[in-house]
Amino acid sequence: MIFSQLKFRRLVKTMAFVGLTTLNAAPQATLKTTADNQAQDILKQAVAWVNAYKSLSFNFNYAVSQSGGKPQLGGGRFLLKGTSYRMQIDQTIFMCDGKNLTIYRSDVAEAEYQDYDPQKDELNPFLWLSNYEKRFHAKYIRMQTQNGRMEDVVDLSPKLAAPFKKIRLFVEHDSHRILGIELYDAQDRTYTYRLTDFVYNPSVKADDFTFNPALYPNVEINDMRD
Repeated sequence: MIFSQLKFRRLVKTMAFVGLTTLNAAPQATLKTTADNQAQDILKQAVAWVNAYKSLSFNFNYAVSQSGGKPQLGGGRFLLKGTSYRMQIDQTIFMCDGKNLTIYRSDVAEAEYQDYDPQKDELNPFLWLSNYEKRFHAKYIRMQTQNGRMEDVVDLSPKLAAPFKKIRLFVEHDSHRILGIELYDAQDRTYTYRLTDFVYNPSVKADDFTFNPALYPNVEINDMRD
């Protein structure tokens, strides 16, 4: 009889614990779902912002840091039209027409042709956004003020193997344009980009995204395409 009473008391305690755990878990699950939905909404609005323009250009500043060391600083400019883009960063220009990628280094007067694989593209952040639902888990982090602007912060975690373990986006709350990107790699390096001086629907020429050797005398060309 004593055993039965003890067993009954343990059962009651167990049921009470399960009940409390369930009650405590429900709000957390609701909060997580709400945050995930909020992240999805922000990403959809950011994609819509990009797609609203036939072409887009902006300047950017970057910082690369590792384990609290002194960051490497630099800057450049990005031009986008559909799947084509041109990015100048310091003394290197990347030109992609959607099929081929050319990397031109002015400091050594060298150009390298590569086959372009959009699945391995690490340069074009807007390509990541175009299919974010397949490639990433999205998580809403917070709202913050940066340079007088309200920004929503969203983290993207890769679903599959990727060169970066996390991507953090800073999206302007009112306009939904992307103002910053942080990339975290497996070597604990952080790449921080801040975007400025947007130009919407700038004039674009076909050769903005292809390399014309005639414009670069004495250039050495390495063709790495199959």
